[in-house]
Order: sequence, then C-alpha cells, then structure tokens
Amino acid sequence: MTADQRIHIKSPMGEILISPKDLDPARWIDFPDIGLRQYLYWVHPETGASIALLEFAEGGGIPVRHTHASNQFMYCIEGEYEYTTDNLVLRPGDFYMNPKDNAHGPTVARQRSLLIELYDGRHYYEKPEYHTDQTMVIPGGQAS
Repeated sequence: MTADQRIHIKSPMGEILISPKDLDPARWIDFPDIGLRQYLYWVHPETGASIALLEFAEGGGIPVRHTHASNQFMYCIEGEYEYTTDNLVLRPGDFYMNPKDNAHGPTVARQRSLLIELYDGRHYYEKPEYHTDQTMVIPGGQAS
C-alpha cells in the first residue's frame, strides 16, 4: 500500500462521517517496536496538517524526547497516556497541546490508550528514530 493509499479522506471533499466500522484494517500503520498503531483520517496534501487515531498498547509509547515542526494537539478517548519527563497524564476527555519546537517525551501508555492527534502542519523536520520510510507521511502523500 502506498503512503497516499493509507490516508482515509482525500482533499478536497465535502462533509464526511467516519464510524469505527468504516475503518479499513489495511490502512492502519503499525509501529510494533513501540506498541503503536496509527490510522490517518486526513492529511492535507500541501501542508502536511493531519488528523489521526492513535492506539497505544499498554506499556507502549514514544521512547525519546523530541520536537515537532508544527503544533500538536491530542484528545484522549480511552486509557492513560503519560509524558514521563513532564509528569503529564492524559485521561479520557483530556486535551493536550504541544507548541511547535517544544521538546517533550518520552511517553508511556499506562494502559491501552486511544487518542486523536492533530497537527497544523508537517510533523517533523527530520525522520525520528522510531519511524521508518514506510511510516512517514509528508505533503503530497509520499513517504519521506
């Protein structure tokens, strides 16, 4: 599956509703080494802004402190997801915002966690160590 085929909604479109039953199992992006699955609902074809569903297995998480090339927003649907260095724990109903270039992480899912993650632009300046060429999505729908 190409990077572009992993994105559920193509731009531009009118209104759309996606129910959990509509998620295509083949479009999940697996990060087995860090206990993460990502489902890209939408990626802007020019800016890289995105909306994704993240599912962390208990004990999974982002293993290193890192920054983003845009603002990051997260909403916790299920579980407990901790930013260990900053002592922040997201629980169901919690909203998290991390500004562009602010170092954060590592993280750990205290229990299975389901989160909505949004970026208002490209995610990273360079590919982080926990990504592969197949898991990176950049504007234009190409893997970096």
